[in-house]
Amino acid sequence: MQFPGRHVAILGLGKSGYESALFLKRKGYEVFVSDSANRADVCERAALLEKNGIQVETGSHTHERILHSDWILISPGISPQTPIFRAAGARKIPLFSEIEVASRYCPTSQIIAVTGTAGKTTVSTLIARIFSKAGLPVISCGNIGNPWVGEISKIGKDHFVVLEISSFQLATSESFHPRVAILLNLSPNHQDWHADMEEYVEAKLRLFRNQIETDYAIIRKEDKDRFFPTVDFSAQTIYFDRNIDDQGLAACQNTNEVVVCLVARLFGISDALSHPVIRAFEGIEHRLEQVACWRQVSYVNDSKCTSPASLVWALEKFPDSKVILIAGGHPKIEDFSSLRPWISRKVKHAILVGEARELLRRSWNGACPLYEVLDFRDAVVQAHGFAGAGDIVLLSPACASFDMFQNYEERGKVFKSIVRELTGSKESLPASEVTPTR
Repeated sequence: MQFPGRHVAILGLGKSGYESALFLKRKGYEVFVSDSANRADVCERAALLEKNGIQVETGSHTHERILHSDWILISPGISPQTPIFRAAGARKIPLFSEIEVASRYCPTSQIIAVTGTAGKTTVSTLIARIFSKAGLPVISCGNIGNPWVGEISKIGKDHFVVLEISSFQLATSESFHPRVAILLNLSPNHQDWHADMEEYVEAKLRLFRNQIETDYAIIRKEDKDRFFPTVDFSAQTIYFDRNIDDQGLAACQNTNEVVVCLVARLFGISDALSHPVIRAFEGIEHRLEQVACWRQVSYVNDSKCTSPASLVWALEKFPDSKVILIAGGHPKIEDFSSLRPWISRKVKHAILVGEARELLRRSWNGACPLYEVLDFRDAVVQAHGFAGAGDIVLLSPACASFDMFQNYEERGKVFKSIVRELTGSKESLPASEVTPTR
């Protein structure tokens, strides 16, 4: 399937925008890249692209230059509410994601795509590790950190691609067709990007739109009944939250493990191989990563927690009334009141930081002692001061990071650096000591 023309504008110069620019340039497209930011990382990538003969602008979007393109590749960080997104829509210029570009050039059809409100990274990582352990050629990419389009040159016809994919990427996909499509869960999220929950669900369901009867759709029956009861799937549908005992998966500790084993079985990989890989899983950086244990206080980095559902999942891992919570950042929803039962039961003190601090205070007022802090370092220092023996200082923001940081990785690294300074710890504890991740 061809794109609408050879002149393409790429909006956003993060990892996916950068890799897409290089890829499309190699494919003979005339590429123009625009990013409204002027951060050091953006300017560094811009300089590298210019060395490759690609035109770049930073600090603003020149609308007329962009809107004279045949089509636009839009990065997931640019929401439909931005002026350039709206202007492109008004001109009816086709918008595509990096996922759409990669899918049209990928030489293999063996795509296993994982989406959902929470748990995508862990499930994607485990599937890829099990396939690798089984001796199958596999590449894990996408929203997990390395854009799919940047991996195309490494992928052969026999490869499996395990793809973590977000609702942002799905919203501007058209022909993307995964062999196995997995929707782990749904809960309110990204209301700063999607107009409402209905639009969010519609974006997620685009994962299944091009599947055929020989493909597989793996979903929760609970989600279908609640959010899309009238939607039918062309693919073979597997409900992983029903009849687990009948499928012989009762030994799995959680539904994410059930999904991983189900996918492995579809390709002839036995539970005898899958289960040891799951048990040996050391966790993922910034996902309930235990940074230090000092004077019987545990310090846990869960910076990857950017949604209420992820915060609930994290809090459930710890004893009642023992969590010193650091939460806040850029809010993706308008009300966090649904979290009050968990905040009341699990959290001893909550330190609120970033753009969301007032919103969180209004949502959680009375659930536990709340403290608003302007500076991230001060938040960590204050949490450290509150903690006593047996407590857990937990960074689990339930919000995006880009009000104060470039991404959740930077937020987590800053947290770890401050904790190590305060406790004298040089590095994270061994992975085996970390609570199992989602």
